[in-house]
Amino acid sequence: MSIKVGNLSDWLPLSSSIILGASDDRARRVRLYLNCLEPTPLFVSQSGAPARFLATMPAGLELVEFVASGEVEIAADSLDRVVYYQSTEHEKMWFDGDGASFTTIHERMPRNEALEWVQFQSEQNQKRMEAALRSEMQNHMAALEAKYENTSSGVHGGAAAQHQKPAQAKAAAAPLDGGAPQPNGGGAVQPAPGGAPADEQVGAA
Repeated sequence: MSIKVGNLSDWLPLSSSIILGASDDRARRVRLYLNCLEPTPLFVSQSGAPARFLATMPAGLELVEFVASGEVEIAADSLDRVVYYQSTEHEKMWFDGDGASFTTIHERMPRNEALEWVQFQSEQNQKRMEAALRSEMQNHMAALEAKYENTSSGVHGGAAAQHQKPAQAKAAAAPLDGGAPQPNGGGAVQPAPGGAPADEQVGAA
C-alpha cells in the first residue's frame, strides 16, 4: 500500500476551525483533504448559519467533497483532535516567466511584391492553357460528330454490305453458255488422229 502525502508545507493543522471564503454567492464544489490521527466527526456552517454535522472522517488520508455557496466554516468536534487539512480554496500559484508577453497580436508582414506578381502571372498562364485545352477538345468532338453523323452502321463506319439472294448468287456462279462444265476447257470431244474416237482407239490398241 502506498501513501502519498505530497508537500508537507501544504498541510495545515485544524486547530479550532477553518473558513473557506468565496468571492460571490454562487454554488461551488469544495474539496477538503484530511489527515486524521483517529476517527473525527466534522461540522460545517454555511454563511453564518448554525453548525450542522458534515461527516465522520476515518483515520488516515481521506477526501471530503460537497457543494456549497458563500462562506463555509468547518470544525472538528473537539479541539484536542489531531487533524491536518489541505484545500485548493484560495490556493496561491505562480510561475516563473521570462517576461515575454504572448497577448499582443502581431500583424502579418506583407509578402514580396515581385513574388506575388510572378505567382499571379503563373496562375493566369495556367488558366489560359486550361481554356485552350478545353476549346481544342470541344472542336475535336464536334468534328467527330459531324463526320459520323450520316454514316450507316457498316464496318469501320463505311456503308453496309449489300447481301445477295440465294437465287442470284447461284445464277452468278453458273457458266455463261448455260451447259454443264466440260472437260478439256469446256468444249466438245475432239476426235483422235485417224478418224476414230479416242476411246475406240484405246480399245483397239
